[in-house]
Amino acid sequence: MFEQHFIVRGKDVIGHARHYLGGLLGRQRRKNIECIGAHIGGSDYQGMQQFISDSPWDHEALMRQIGEVADEELGGHEDSSLLFDESSFIKKGEMSVGVQRQYCGRLGKTENCQVGVFACLGRGRRAALVDMRLFLPESWAQDQERCQKAKVPQDKRQHHTKTELALQMVEAARQRGSRHAWVGGDEVYGNNQVFCAQLEDLGEKFLMDVAHTTRVWTRDPRPGSVKASGTPKAGRPRRSVQAGDEKAEQIKLSVLVAECFERESREVKLRDSTQGVLRAPVMVRSVWLWDGKQEAARARLLVVRKEADGSFKYSLSNLPADTAWEKLALMQAQRFWIEQAFKEAKSELGMAQYEVRGWGGWHHHMAMVSLAQLFTVKERGRVAQTVPLLSVRDVTELLDLYLPRRERSEKEVMRQMLQRHANRAQSSASHAKARKKRQKIPLKT
Repeated sequence: MFEQHFIVRGKDVIGHARHYLGGLLGRQRRKNIECIGAHIGGSDYQGMQQFISDSPWDHEALMRQIGEVADEELGGHEDSSLLFDESSFIKKGEMSVGVQRQYCGRLGKTENCQVGVFACLGRGRRAALVDMRLFLPESWAQDQERCQKAKVPQDKRQHHTKTELALQMVEAARQRGSRHAWVGGDEVYGNNQVFCAQLEDLGEKFLMDVAHTTRVWTRDPRPGSVKASGTPKAGRPRRSVQAGDEKAEQIKLSVLVAECFERESREVKLRDSTQGVLRAPVMVRSVWLWDGKQEAARARLLVVRKEADGSFKYSLSNLPADTAWEKLALMQAQRFWIEQAFKEAKSELGMAQYEVRGWGGWHHHMAMVSLAQLFTVKERGRVAQTVPLLSVRDVTELLDLYLPRRERSEKEVMRQMLQRHANRAQSSASHAKARKKRQKIPLKT
């Protein structure tokens, strides 16, 4: 089904793709190229290294087909969702493309890392990665020499915010005919009202998490009257739009919830869990967003859930005011399964265990992880009626019985050990050479 993507310029690299995919779906402790080569029968370390780092196969074409197949599996339902999340990958040094000290969600603090923005198509317990963008910081976009070394394509050497990358992926999803019913994201996306307005203008329905500090209007402020508000240096008065409803009040979400939650909330079902039906107190009410600049306020539904620890989760949606609370609560809870998909991709499919530095290598690896995950999604769907609790780990353990693995004879173990030593020595020599070049220390001959 996907073989055509791995025949490039007359060269067939399907074998390397099959071996790499088999390694990602295996049960070895680590899933970098070295370990995959040691574990998968018939594989070639150097061939796979070339396949991931430098082979010119088109990861974008592969991801388009992954998105189309995922849509056949998960799209077309009222609960099909396109959700955005970013994931951080901790790295040492400064050579890996896009790396710098930046916020790392995995650690909850600033760290030296790469950040990718990912789109997942989800429905219920199953979710598949269908698109991704590597976040390229401004420091990288402005450094042509650094981009050249990391082999960043000329047309990709631009800095885009995470919400801009997400909007690109929404537009790409629409172009390939994605049948998601709504779009979701965490506070990175929900707090950006411009991004949410752009989604709405595209005709997308959404439910986005927002911070408790978000300010909303309790009634439609009905902006309309214009009032002078001081005289700037040029001598012409500034003009600002005023609220037409004097009873409209702008208030912080945390304050509004403190005033209304106990009175207006009710318990609703969130999702099914291994311990039974999970329920929680939820409050839904209409609010409006307006910053005093737009000609009209945007109506939103505020969805607030009280967690077991007493904290609150806040989301805003542009769905109609008469939307059932149960549906909104289910949409808000869908992020649990997306986070679960990322957790499984990292723990079971080697998502974070790559050892490549360049632009092509990062995107090739993530595309292969997405393909591996799509396989597990389809398998879980195929046996959903008979084995409803089948997990990604279950799939990889079963595959480990059937996929060809290298025999672990004494001779083979020694051969693999010596090969690892040779690879490490070569890598150390390359690092030393690059370090001396950066320090402008002449190499000894």
